[in-house]
Amino acid sequence: MTRDMEVKTPEQIREKILAKIPEFKLMDDTYMSAFFNGRRDLIEFVLRIIMNDDKLVVTNDKTQKVLKNLQGRSLILDVDAIFDNKEVDIEVQQENKGAKPKRARFHSSMMDANALLPDQDFDKLPETYVIFITSRDYWGKGLPVYTADRRIKELDMMPFGDEQHIIYVNGENASDTPLGKLMHDFKCSQPKDMYYKNLADRANHLKNSEGGREEMCKIMDEISADRERQRAVRIAINLINRGKDTAQEIADLTGLTVEEIEQLAAQLASITA
Repeated sequence: MTRDMEVKTPEQIREKILAKIPEFKLMDDTYMSAFFNGRRDLIEFVLRIIMNDDKLVVTNDKTQKVLKNLQGRSLILDVDAIFDNKEVDIEVQQENKGAKPKRARFHSSMMDANALLPDQDFDKLPETYVIFITSRDYWGKGLPVYTADRRIKELDMMPFGDEQHIIYVNGENASDTPLGKLMHDFKCSQPKDMYYKNLADRANHLKNSEGGREEMCKIMDEISADRERQRAVRIAINLINRGKDTAQEIADLTGLTVEEIEQLAAQLASITA
């Protein structure tokens, strides 16, 4: 077995996380999720700056929210929040390939697909925002924010009115504005270099206190476990659809229980019935 293929123990994984903590920035999605985990006040603070609304109040939030899709690709949202009956997904994108418009479209469509109960009226769909905070200026025009809303060409670009919004926040924005300072802080690894005290205090706690580092390890372990489970579910769905393996064989291959495999199979059967 090569070194690259060696299975790391929990202790080795923990040591690796601890070694990387000083380098983490809010542009790193796993750290960002840990940073905002349980901190609705900080999510609200960031959204007030991005949305330019100092009265915005977040009433619900979740990091690493899983949106399931039994017929195709599922999705894990970095930060999901509700304000004024509107749902917002905040994602950080280090590379341009992760910020492609069709990815934003997929995020938006998955939010819609998971928003309604069976037979619930479409008018109950919430207004949604997908916010991509990009490390680079994705659109290359030097603007701090780019907002994409649907419009009707033949009606003088009248708004379509589906209440679906996609926002790109330019991480290269270095202006002396609240948003420019926020982007600076998102790209800072050192709390002492951050503009905003509340963000710096949280970063300092996670990076420089024993309790904070333990919290980081715990949250990142949970995030890793969630991602591994989603991977196992995807593999299980593919094997169920293939129809060549027993529930026990799929359970052995994926680490899921036989009961979980049988539940997945029943859900898939109800979809295709």
